[in-house]
Order: sequence, then structure tokens, then C-alpha cells
Amino acid sequence: MKHLVLPPRYNLAEAVGIFRRRRVRNLFGLLRHRPVKTTPQGTPASVELVWMPLYAFRMVLTRGGRRSTVWVSIDASFGGFALFERMDELEERMPEGEFFDPVIDGENAERLARDGMVRLILRRRGTKPDVEGVDDRCFYFTPVWVYYFRRFGKKIDLAVLDGYTGDKMGARMRIAVLEAFIRRRNERLGVEPGSPLPRENLKGTRFSKDTGDASQ
Repeated sequence: MKHLVLPPRYNLAEAVGIFRRRRVRNLFGLLRHRPVKTTPQGTPASVELVWMPLYAFRMVLTRGGRRSTVWVSIDASFGGFALFERMDELEERMPEGEFFDPVIDGENAERLARDGMVRLILRRRGTKPDVEGVDDRCFYFTPVWVYYFRRFGKKIDLAVLDGYTGDKMGARMRIAVLEAFIRRRNERLGVEPGSPLPRENLKGTRFSKDTGDASQ
């Protein structure tokens, strides 16, 4: 089954380079985190591309009898709102790699889109348009590179990178990716949503929802 996807503009090698880039925070490479896995050449191998779900809505605005439209997006994992200017770049194909189902349904996503649009308009100066409604919508997947590394000893953490812009992403996306993997593992183990994993499947592993860390 094909889906609408935003194609990545950064490949694996470029993503690794960004994750491993020398910065002040890592003392220009002296304190880089150790990847969970490495290639025989010593480069990080614990990097993968996943696809996270989003909704896009075309909002209809009216002001002084004139109508205009603007596309906005809602992250289907945590409800983040943003203007969306990449509709023409979406492609219809099968995502290559792991992709995840939405946590937020379409009805709630539309409500979040309306609320987000209203808040955005209220922050602007001058005459403000009215939000008339939604006249088009779609569901799509966006590429996210995930890098697994060891922070302290055996403690495993992850970092996430926008596969389209090449920008590092924040804690909400890190948590969304971690929770998506936990839900997928629960599905494979036949665990009902909201139920704890069997003790034998949790042995030796601790997850922190607040930090996205895992310890083994």
C-alpha cells in the first residue's frame, strides 16, 4: 500500500556526519557519545531512518470578503502545529523502513489545526482574518533519522534528526519515537495497549519517558 511521504534530502552518511559534528558541547569532538554499534571502519552503524505520521490541513481564511488558504500540519504523535509549505513535494510511495501509526485521530487533529491557526492569527498585528474552516486534508509520513548511542556506561540514549531539513529535533520527537517503538514491540508481543510488558520482557531494560533514555 502506497502512502504520501515527504522524501528525505539527507542520506545516511550525511545524517551520521551531522550527528557526529564537532561542537562546543562535545568539546569539538573530544567528548562524542559512543554509538551502540560501529562498522569495521569505526563509523556509527546504529543509525536508522523511520517515518513519523502527520496530518496536513488546508485552512480557509476570510478577511474583508476575501478568501485565502494556507496549509498547516499537525504531528500525529504529540499534536505539534506548524505552517506547511511542502505540499508540492509530497510523493506517493511506500516508506522505506519502519513507519508508525498515528496516535491522534483525524478529528482531533483537525481541532488542533483550527486552534493552532487561531493562536497564530491572534499573535499577529493589524486586521486579523477569520478561520472559516478546512477545505482539504491529507495524511503523510515525514523522515526522521534516529541515532542510538551510549551516554554513560551501558546507558543507551537516542538523538533524532529531521531527514528533510537536516535539523536536530527536540525532546518531544525523541519521546514520540521511543513510545512508537514501545507500542510496536507491545503489538508484536501481543500486549494490550496500556498494559505493562511481561516481567521477562522487561528484565534488564529500563525506559525513561521523560528523557527517552534506556538502560540495559
